[in-house]
Formats: sequence, C-alpha cells, structure tokens
Amino acid sequence: MTVTVARGIDGRLVALGLASCLVAGCGRPAAVERPVADAAARAVAGRSAGDKLVAGAVSALSRLDDFDEQRAYEQAFDRLNQWSHLTSAAVEGWRVDPLVATLREPLRNAAAGLDRGVFDAGDDVIAIRDRRWLADIAESARGDAEDDLACAQRLFAWTIRSLAVVSDPPMVPTADTPGTRWFLPGEVLLAGRASAAQRSWIFIELLRQAGIDGVMLATGDPAAGTLRPWVPAAIVAGEVHLFEPTYGLPVPGPDGTGVATVRQAAGDPAVLAALSVPDRPYPVKATDIGTLSILVVADPWSLSRRMAAFDRECASRHGMRLAVDAAAVGRRAAAALGRDDAHVGLWEFPWETAIRRRGDAAVETAMRRELASLQAAVPDGSGGDRGPPRVVRPLFNARVREFRGDLDGPDGAKASYLAARPSRAAIQRILQSVPPAQTEAVERMFRQMKEDATYWLGVVTLAEGENEAAVDYLQRMTLDAAPDSRWTDAARENLGLALAALGRTAEAAEVLRQDGSPQRFGSQIRAARLEKKAEEP
Repeated sequence: MTVTVARGIDGRLVALGLASCLVAGCGRPAAVERPVADAAARAVAGRSAGDKLVAGAVSALSRLDDFDEQRAYEQAFDRLNQWSHLTSAAVEGWRVDPLVATLREPLRNAAAGLDRGVFDAGDDVIAIRDRRWLADIAESARGDAEDDLACAQRLFAWTIRSLAVVSDPPMVPTADTPGTRWFLPGEVLLAGRASAAQRSWIFIELLRQAGIDGVMLATGDPAAGTLRPWVPAAIVAGEVHLFEPTYGLPVPGPDGTGVATVRQAAGDPAVLAALSVPDRPYPVKATDIGTLSILVVADPWSLSRRMAAFDRECASRHGMRLAVDAAAVGRRAAAALGRDDAHVGLWEFPWETAIRRRGDAAVETAMRRELASLQAAVPDGSGGDRGPPRVVRPLFNARVREFRGDLDGPDGAKASYLAARPSRAAIQRILQSVPPAQTEAVERMFRQMKEDATYWLGVVTLAEGENEAAVDYLQRMTLDAAPDSRWTDAARENLGLALAALGRTAEAAEVLRQDGSPQRFGSQIRAARLEKKAEEP
C-alpha cells in the first residue's frame, strides 16, 4: 500500500514540476528538463513516504495499551523494513564504534550484525519500544526542571522511587553469583524492580533521552583486570556529578546538599565519607577518584547502522534517541574529568544482558515469572447488549500509561491500576471458568496483580505529591495487608518519603530504619538526617 501511495505522490509532483517549467518559459527542451524534475520529485516523494513509515512505526509502539500488542509489533516491523528498503538505511561515514574493541571476546559476539541495514522483527522492535517508553518517562519526570542538573536529579529520583532495588543481577556476575534477572530496559520498567546495575542503566538511558551525557564510572586498574563499575554520573556544564544507585541517593556535595562532582569528591575526603554509616564505611575513598575509568553505556542496538539511520528520523521529530556515538561520549566525559589519559571503554553490563537474555532459559523463566501479573486479563465492563465484554490487561495498561505521564481520567494510569484490584467476588467469578488444576496458580496471579497495583498506586500518588493518599496505599494497603510481599522494603522506603513530606519526621525515620534491602545504608543516612532535623529547635 505504501508503495502505491508513494507512486501516486510521485506522479502528482512530477506533473506539477513540468507545469511550473512550462509556465516559467524554461527555454529548454522538455526532454532535457524531465530527468531533473523527476529526480527532485522522487526525492520529495521518498521523503514524504519515509516520514509516513517512520510515523507509523513509532505510533504503533506508542499506544500498546490501546491496541493488540502483537499486532502493533508486526505493524512496526513492517513499516521499519519498508522504510529501510526505501532509504537503504544509509548513514554517511558510519562505522563500528571503536569502543566495541574494548569488550571482552565473549561479549563481542553480541556485536555481530551491527552493520546490518534490515531490522529484526524481535530485538530491534523491542529496542525501539523501550526507547519510546524511556523518552516518555524522561519527558514527564523532568517536569519543570529549569536546568540540566535539576533535570538529572528529577530523573534519578524517578529511577529510585519507581524501581524497587533488588540484588539480582549483580553489577559483575561471577560463577557463584551469576544472576537470573538479566532483563532488557523495557522489562525492567514493566517489572518495577531493578538491581543497582539496572537502576544505573535506566538512569543513564533517561539522561540520554533528556539530551544529557551520562556514563558509568569505575574504580580499579583495567590493565590488572580489577576494574569495578561504581556509580552512574551525569555530565553537566563540564562537571561530572555523582549518583549512588544502591543507596538511592545523589552523592551529597561538600555542604551536605546538592550533588557532588568528581572534582569535589577527589578534593574533600568528607564528601564520600558522608555515605558511611556506623556499621559500614563507604568503600570508595577520595584517593580512588584520581584513577577512575569511564564506561560508556551503549548496547548492541544503539551502536548499529540501522538505528543510527532511524535515529536521524526520530530524534527531532518524535523525541526519542536510538543511537549512541559512544566514542564521542567517552571523549566528552574524559574532558569533563580533566583527564585525557583516562581509560575509556564500553560498560559490559548491557552486553552481558543481551547475551544472557537471548540464550539463557533461566533468564526467560525469571522474566515470565516476574511479569506474570501484567498478563492477567479481566473483563473491562463493556459489552452489555452489544456482546461479550472486552478483555483487557489492566496492569500492563497502567504501566504504559504511567510511562507516558497519562495518570488521570477514565483512561489514565490510576484508573487502570484501580481496575487491576478486582474484588474477591470478581476473582471468584473468574476462577469458576478456570480448570480446577489451574485454579491455584490463577488465583495466585490475581493476588499478585492486586498487590502490584496497590503498591504502584502508592508510588504514583507519592510522585504527584498526594502524600496522604500515598501513606494509605503504602502503609495500610501494602505493608499492613501483605507484610511479606515483594514490595515490603520498597514500600518502607517510599513511605518514609511520604511521611517526611508530611512533616512526620520521627515516623519517617523509624520506617526507614526498618529497610532490609540493598538500599538500607541509604535509608539509614536518610533516617539520620530526619532525626537530626527533628532535634532542631
């Protein structure tokens, strides 16, 4: 269909071009002028057809809550490859990024096909979908931030508030701790739970969508094989600002406020020491700062030729960034550090994820188990005399709408979260149509869906500043109703923020000190700050 339309446009434009030439009295034979007009018309028609294909692909992936998901993926794939054939996915001067050579040999296997111009029906479509979600989150989460540092702080706050911390997968896998939750960015966003490494990845991707350079910093000696990824950093106004993903805190500046820079952390030992708690000194010292390495965050899709070509269409017109010039980001980061000799490489975590997500059955099982509640479908109440009610996945819809910032109204995220909290009677009616052998599993899935929706309503209301409502969802409806759920520690962390915002500082500190998650040291620091504030006259 697109080809027919393109030819129709092409024909009309050629006719107009010839008419203009005749009216202007070109003075040359038509046979000489026609190829020039034809070429110009074909170029215009090609751009128009290409624009429509790009818009169609992006649109299909932007409203997955309103349409059949698989159908949307198929439509996006079809339009992507029509666009690819129309344009040849050409990027002048494209080459494999030189930083790919810094990866270990097993991970470089994921780089195969970077120069391919044709899109993949699976991985490429999902990668574009994930960037659509990340771009939407970056746009809504930045709010009214007036400068890049304020924007980075907003994006980090969203990351910590929205992604409950877990320990799996580790920052660096080993034989003893291989990890199983090797999820792609969109899967992390849907799950709402992330390890420190995944929080770092999502935060840096959000920075990129907001037009801010972000990198991972690493301690140790790359030549000796002791390189250890440490924290993500945002590069703003020539300074490298530090954010602690495990503690859930920006590294505080020398006066205890703002966001510390690498320069400040190197010059004042008290900056990093401020992250120490009585039973755990902070493991990175000021003396470690002078030898930091730079790890650029880019996955196999963001370094491919096809994404570089598609990025040129999407970045300005559709507000999402798909490609990364990793070497250029590394150079800018080194300049901001003031160290031309700094080691620059690719962060291996995204590449490890790509390899393990494709070929590890345990990872696939973990992903399906983690996201099972998002697949639970319920009647949406429509139908009546017109036929059977439409079946929807309210929790999936709620997540996608929250990413977009569509929170209120009958089609907003909050309404969908509420729809994902069916009554006991409604669940029993659903179970009556389930084979007896599946009843227990289905009931467990609906119970999980209800717990998830309740917790996420607490997160959404907290983000909106509706702190009383957030306290109700997080305390009474999450911690009291399901004290041993997978959201227990995250609910405490966010409940502490809500209570503090209401001026209930003693209660907030008490709740934060109960945190048993990997974020507990950051929660202790927050609690100590609140207790100090409560003591002030």
